[in-house]
Amino acid sequence: MKETLFRRTHPSRRAILKAGAAAGAFGAAGVASAGTAFADAVPPAGSRSYDVIVIGGGFAGVTAARELKAKGKRTLILEARDRVGGRAWTSTFSGVPIEFGATWIHPSQTLIWNEVQRLGIAKVDDPFPDFTVFATESGGYAKQDLAFLEHQDALLRRFVEGAEQYLPQPYDPFQRADLLVDLDKLTLGDRARQLRLSTLEQNWVSATTGAYGGGFERGSLTQLAHWWALCGYDTETFHGINVTRPVGGLSGVIGKMLAETGATIVYNAPVSKVADNGSRVQVTANGLVYDAGAVVVAVPVNVWNSINFSAGLPAEFGRMSTQTVGVPTAKKILIQVQGDIGRPLVNGKSGALLDLVIANAEKSSEGSVLIGFSVNPNLDANNLSQIQSAVSEVLPGTEVLSVKGHDWGKDAYAKGGWTFRRPGQLLGSLRTVRQPYGRLIFAGSDIATGWAGYVDGAIESGIQAGAIAAGLSGPGAPA
Repeated sequence: MKETLFRRTHPSRRAILKAGAAAGAFGAAGVASAGTAFADAVPPAGSRSYDVIVIGGGFAGVTAARELKAKGKRTLILEARDRVGGRAWTSTFSGVPIEFGATWIHPSQTLIWNEVQRLGIAKVDDPFPDFTVFATESGGYAKQDLAFLEHQDALLRRFVEGAEQYLPQPYDPFQRADLLVDLDKLTLGDRARQLRLSTLEQNWVSATTGAYGGGFERGSLTQLAHWWALCGYDTETFHGINVTRPVGGLSGVIGKMLAETGATIVYNAPVSKVADNGSRVQVTANGLVYDAGAVVVAVPVNVWNSINFSAGLPAEFGRMSTQTVGVPTAKKILIQVQGDIGRPLVNGKSGALLDLVIANAEKSSEGSVLIGFSVNPNLDANNLSQIQSAVSEVLPGTEVLSVKGHDWGKDAYAKGGWTFRRPGQLLGSLRTVRQPYGRLIFAGSDIATGWAGYVDGAIESGIQAGAIAAGLSGPGAPA
């Protein structure tokens, strides 16, 4: 019996938490078009008029730009960072490649999976963990055999029980809105109380519920259930979506996609103002004004309130941005430890400094590299002593040599990490913000009706936004 349980659990539990957002360094302004650098720092005044302007060079924005090229539209991408990718950012740490943001893809996420296949990019699966660590009744932590994960999975299945009825069509989460009216009001904490979970049980399931949502009292039950539905209501798939990575990272994928857009891109150009006068839209970035027949706003929902939309937006847009969609306390930390400590899968207690710790696929010359995820507002993602203390609690005797983390909530161009809707947002705001407002079309993984929080959702949203923008840009747009 134990061997059967181990075989069933082992292949699916390689990595759990959703990847967060991304950050970048800032340098001098630059312009590129499909990877070709321009000599001028910014486009000359006579060439600042386009069919469509895309604000944000993440997967949604780049996808929209590529759709617009297919429809013959002249497109400008304004990117606040010095790179494309948004909340997907491939870098290095301790001499090994790492992802500071989005990381994994899965065959069920057909848009990104097919994209990687089409581009001829190889894929690799993360190795299995060797052991897991869970909270104990006494308040500490204990190393466990991987078979222990079944306790966590049993609790997870209780959280989302009934999703087959209230979310029968995962890509149309509104189909049974009548059954969602009360459920969409619930936090994960509300659901835990409905189930009468003990503190220990909440601790066991925290890494796959509370940590996802930015805490039990922040995230909505319906967001967790929506992911569950997209995974075919299956535990193995739910964990399996965080296993496979494109070789070279997601930055390599979006770089190849960008080369297909034919768009002009201006880096280090955060947008401060958008003015829709009914026939054209003026966009101000770094004091320069660009104009277009339509604009795709492809930045995270949390950032919407940082832009001055001169004509204003419907209340649902500002409310959703204020409430946040991306988890505002999300952090991802790379941790270099001394020696080879194996491949742990650490499930932190509710409110712990580190919610989840997994092993990076590649080791460095100094030993194991760990990846930590946190939604604790008190954690400094680059404080070695604080992270050493947190690691020592769950992996006694482990020496931390160096850390490199990013606090996505303090990232001005993300203001939060992985997508996790708040209670009421599915039925209260999502449908509204997905509709064009004048000549503005909003896009991004945060507002996808499919894989919200994953690159697949960003591509879904970008395809839709590009098609709408092409129609709004009009035949009279500049050639």
